[in-house]
Amino acid sequence: MSRAVAGPLMREDGRGIPRSLPLLAALVEAEAHSAAAAAAARPTDSGLVRAFRRRCCCCADAAESDLVRSFRGGAAPKVPIRTFLERIHQLTRIDGNCFVLAGIYLTRFIPSADAMEAGILVEPATVHRLVAVAVLLGAKFAGHSPVKWTRVFQDSSEGAIRAGEMADLEGCFLRAIDFRLFVDRAGFDSFCKILERGPWVPSAEGGCACKKRQADAVAGEEDDCKRLVSATSDRQTRSPERTSAAASLLPLPAVLSN
Repeated sequence: MSRAVAGPLMREDGRGIPRSLPLLAALVEAEAHSAAAAAAARPTDSGLVRAFRRRCCCCADAAESDLVRSFRGGAAPKVPIRTFLERIHQLTRIDGNCFVLAGIYLTRFIPSADAMEAGILVEPATVHRLVAVAVLLGAKFAGHSPVKWTRVFQDSSEGAIRAGEMADLEGCFLRAIDFRLFVDRAGFDSFCKILERGPWVPSAEGGCACKKRQADAVAGEEDDCKRLVSATSDRQTRSPERTSAAASLLPLPAVLSN
């Protein structure tokens, strides 16, 4: 970790909350809203199409995978992601590194073969559980003991995420990312820069503009983006709809993978 790059994200506010927490919350909330908007914009299936799909699902039990049951099977928490993360922080007092690591682990999970096959995206139905397990793994990898974490996520989600769910969520997540928890300095610093830039939002002219203007962006960033797109083009070809819905997260593993 480069102190010059990551240092500002580790700074705490008056409540002791590291800056990386609200930045991660903004990124995943924007991703969830984008997925919800994309789903709402899709044409409604006719009754015939819906009947056909139900029949296909009944004939293919694999569609109800462990990932689907784990991340979509329970009630979706109503708590905003930032509030959810702040409650977790208040109960555990983990440091800012954990939230950076959590974001990196999400970028490894979303384009994984298991997640793509199960159709798991960062969306309102899944975002809290995805963030919860990513933060848990980030905290463990950063050296925080989870011994007293039994009810942390249940209390932080107002009971929507049951304490007993976390073991299954963690196992599914780890298998999907092939247990790749190590993050090197370059990968950590790269994601810190992504958090600093913030999510992309529509500009007044109808195009796309970065929420935080890139006046301080590093030289050669555009070349990096082109390289990322090229590195993930095979996944985009296989699943263009999912790539569009998770555009801000999917390209990142090409840079962050160890």
